[in-house]
Amino acid sequence: MAWTGGRGRVAGRVVAVLAGLLAAAGLVTGGGAAAVSVPRPVTRVVGGTDAPAGAYPYQVSLQKQNAGAWHHSCGGSVIGEWWVLTAAHCLTGTPAAGLRVVVGSNTLTPAGTAYAVQQTIVHEGYAPGAPGTPNDIGLVKLSTPLAFTALVQPIPLPALPDVLGGSATLTGWGRLSGGGPSPNTLQQATLTVLPVATCQLRWLGQNISLVNHLCTFDKAGVELGRGGCAGDSGGPLVQNGRQIGIVSWGAETCSTNYPSVHTNTGAYRLWITGRTGI
Repeated sequence: MAWTGGRGRVAGRVVAVLAGLLAAAGLVTGGGAAAVSVPRPVTRVVGGTDAPAGAYPYQVSLQKQNAGAWHHSCGGSVIGEWWVLTAAHCLTGTPAAGLRVVVGSNTLTPAGTAYAVQQTIVHEGYAPGAPGTPNDIGLVKLSTPLAFTALVQPIPLPALPDVLGGSATLTGWGRLSGGGPSPNTLQQATLTVLPVATCQLRWLGQNISLVNHLCTFDKAGVELGRGGCAGDSGGPLVQNGRQIGIVSWGAETCSTNYPSVHTNTGAYRLWITGRTGI
């Protein structure tokens, strides 16, 4: 995941009061109040494994041009022959001509098929400086339609926000650790979907929405924890064959001791349909 949102501050006295609650919920390691300190949010897949060739045919690499070369910037997902879904923060500051979408491969090198971008659409309510980075959702319209194959397929979207729980699959080319290397092969990880109320406690001051956000968590323990990091932003979180979330933000250090925060796709279905017809 690429973590770029949320700049809220947490009052120390509130953290102290909630330390016991968080420990009881299994969201704090070490058992002490000091472990509850909240880092600034940032975005990545940490603790994942290599995705097999041909898996996740909806996954795209959103790339930016720099010094004449193309570089992976964010994830995204195919939702129609003309359209890719991603995070708003992946699109701001770069014109459509400076972006391309690469599909059909789970490796960055050798790459799949590249498509030029005709238009980008950022949600009108996107507020990057606000706590929780609300409305972090965007759309990419391609210059030519995708050719669907076994390696390039759209992912279905939920019609409405679901009452979520259970596990979901995160995929992306984000850094393998905070400040660490980026993989050439797409990473996959299975994460637990948290109750939003629990996520609100973990991200005090970040204005986590009961409807528009969803959170995942896989606590570091005997095994390496799993979660998103820089470069995963905009990528899909999938449950039961539908994309329920878009990677938005998480701990700046990509720490798996904190939940990853996603835009709840179902909450924005009418917005998506109104702009794409999907």
